[in-house]
Amino acid sequence: MAPLHAAYAAESTAGTAAALCELHVWPSGPLRSTYYGWVHGGIVDGSVQGRPGYPKLPDQPLTTARQVEILNSQDLPAILGLPGFRTVLHDQPQESRVLRGTVGRILANSPPCYAELAIDDVFFQADVFSGAYLKTLVRFRRFDAGDTPTRTFGTIATEKLTQFPPAKSDADPADAVAELSAAFGKSLTDFGRMLAAPPKRKH
Repeated sequence: MAPLHAAYAAESTAGTAAALCELHVWPSGPLRSTYYGWVHGGIVDGSVQGRPGYPKLPDQPLTTARQVEILNSQDLPAILGLPGFRTVLHDQPQESRVLRGTVGRILANSPPCYAELAIDDVFFQADVFSGAYLKTLVRFRRFDAGDTPTRTFGTIATEKLTQFPPAKSDADPADAVAELSAAFGKSLTDFGRMLAAPPKRKH
């Protein structure tokens, strides 16, 4: 079903029955970074801050607003195996402490049939040995009538980058930024695949 922004979801026509099931979705803050090189490395957000010796990144390559655009382009209920759910896409991130520390529903007045998908963090990670990756921390919870989740799952989706960041600082960053956006979109489908996989047996 087509995603709806939270601001528009509240403007349903009077008398129209509310959707029975809602998937609420939150983006994360802007892209962060980690880097380990031969001489420099180890400072979180060194590349984002433009520190000497760190890979230079294009300006604001994956903002919260860009994440919202990509999330809005995806059929998230289908990806997550939630047929019949209506997507309510929020424009601003949830704080990480809220995502990690909230035992029950993040939204107290949510409908009985309710699920949450939150992007907790997006990281550009690079080192001289393994190359560059986009790492996306995604959290999912589903509630069926009660205040205790019936399914909780969170993991980091890792996508290889070959064009991001541009090899030369003066190069046109368009292709590199497009690759980063595509990697973010792929991280969502990969998360859905991991969510659908049977739980690993404990030995």
